[in-house]
Amino acid sequence: MASKALPLHTIVIWQSAGHKALAASRSDFEVGVLVTGAVVLFAYLVAAALMAVVPTRHVLVPHAAFWKAAENRAEMRRRYAVYLGRAFCFTYLFIAAEIVVAIVSQHNRALEVSWLPTVVSLVYVVLLLIYSVWVFADGFRVPRRPSTGAPQRASGGSSPGGRGRA
Repeated sequence: MASKALPLHTIVIWQSAGHKALAASRSDFEVGVLVTGAVVLFAYLVAAALMAVVPTRHVLVPHAAFWKAAENRAEMRRRYAVYLGRAFCFTYLFIAAEIVVAIVSQHNRALEVSWLPTVVSLVYVVLLLIYSVWVFADGFRVPRRPSTGAPQRASGGSSPGGRGRA
């Protein structure tokens, strides 16, 4: 796709409208994107491996007394794996958005602005921070368990479904 969509020389950074600050050949740009993707994948694999071998006592988690109990450790590690996977998915989406900005700005003079990649980067950072706050505020909320000693609701019938016998 990039081989057909990108011109021979791709402007990676715009200094100002119409003036390039950094340009790369099409193949350099493709190799750079592949290397970036490989680095992100390697970071994910290292983080996943560390999550598997790090002792639970060293893991930072809200409501530690609940999540570090022996019966809840597997669920805690599963949730961390899911949230870590989603964060790296956001990272790949960010890389894809930056590639789209680079491709579109080659063909559209209105997008030859230096602030557009910066805005995409800031949106990524803000969304990742919001996601991190959500993970630690709500993602590890202690699940509610129904109480077994709760009195049954008084209703017209005497059977457990709330319906009387006819």
